Amino acid sequence: MRINYLLLIFILAFWGCNTHKFRMQKLNKYPMESILYAGVELDKQDLVSLLESKIDEAMSQPFTKGNIKVLATRNGHITIQFKEDQLYISLPTDIEANVNAFAKAAGTLQIQFKTSYRLEPDWRISTKTEPDGFQWIKEPKAEFLGIKIPIEKLSNAAVNQVAPQIAQTIDNQIDAMGNLKPTLDSLLQNISKPILIDTARNLWLSSKPTRMGIAPLFDSGRKILSSLYSEINFTVMYDKPPDLKIDLPPLEFQPYKKQQTKININGVFPADSITSIMKEELVGLEIPYKKKKVKIEDLNIDFAGRLLRAKIKVSGAINGYIDASGAPYMNEKHTKLLINDFDIELTGSNFLMRKGIQLFKKKIQNILQETINAQIHKLSTSTFAKIKEFSNTNKNKKFSPIIKPEREILFNFEIKEGSLLLQITLNGDVQIKIQANG
Repeated sequence: MRINYLLLIFILAFWGCNTHKFRMQKLNKYPMESILYAGVELDKQDLVSLLESKIDEAMSQPFTKGNIKVLATRNGHITIQFKEDQLYISLPTDIEANVNAFAKAAGTLQIQFKTSYRLEPDWRISTKTEPDGFQWIKEPKAEFLGIKIPIEKLSNAAVNQVAPQIAQTIDNQIDAMGNLKPTLDSLLQNISKPILIDTARNLWLSSKPTRMGIAPLFDSGRKILSSLYSEINFTVMYDKPPDLKIDLPPLEFQPYKKQQTKININGVFPADSITSIMKEELVGLEIPYKKKKVKIEDLNIDFAGRLLRAKIKVSGAINGYIDASGAPYMNEKHTKLLINDFDIELTGSNFLMRKGIQLFKKKIQNILQETINAQIHKLSTSTFAKIKEFSNTNKNKKFSPIIKPEREILFNFEIKEGSLLLQITLNGDVQIKIQANG
């Protein structure tokens, strides 16, 4: 399972386009990390079934110490309860103790266990299970050569042999199930590999978790509840970034306040990458002008301070170059990029009637705006398609995410050091179900 499955919520978004306010955008922080908060559910019966199978295996052979041989079998389902940092287990047991084949005691009792557990920063679960007393359900009877004898010593000896070994079985199983580090290390290395999300535009997605934690377990009766918290840096860029080995962040174990998941995708687009993407879309495009057409032959994008500039080579009704510039900004809802204070100049060109300049300028502005927003849309849908494809072929039986997104994607950007820094933000809710015996 890849932590990136949360990006699937992109497909449920819609794109707004109404605006009236003009303002420059500036990112408060870049890169902005994503906050992934997920409620976790573990069906208690899954854990009960797993422990019962291991306890039955441990009971399949007699327990022997000195001249006492004890036969034990489970008599009904175990019950478990989490309380604070303790797990309490109650095991109904049929027990028979034999001494040198002459004396024997048999009865049914409820053996209690108490397991202290701790989640370590290295992602291991350390446990210490101890017998926590017992209570007879069916009083044992003891005989020696057909004569009834006191059985307290014999029955207690039997319980004292069975309980510690069952406690060790519980510890071994929880330890085996709870060592998450190898799985997560492998998962993390897969996550850290860049994903090609758009072949035509050579766009890549990389991710790097920087913080991960889990909340204390809560017993709700039929389910064990918790929550996961992580901070991840998602970045989309032009050209493939190098593969990096990422270390698993230490596990934090503390209460986390329930909150929405916030996805921030950071896009890094230098001017030359914007130029390459825009050329794919605009070179060869013919723009109606009067009764003729203006054909875009070539273009180049650069940034000057916070201005976006385009040098466009044209032919047809106009032969020469159009130098266009404007201040990009987001609409009021942060769902679309627009350009303010847009202007054009003609260089190396034949004349253009003065009364037609304003109309043609508006056409150029609309083309640039629509193309940029179309690329943002394609970026999001391409990311979704690739994540969906990956998740369908890399399902993890232990983890089952349920995603409940909000209905709107938001954008923000900043032009800095010759690059367009783009952020795509989405809020939502995520629920994860865990299968103990998956």
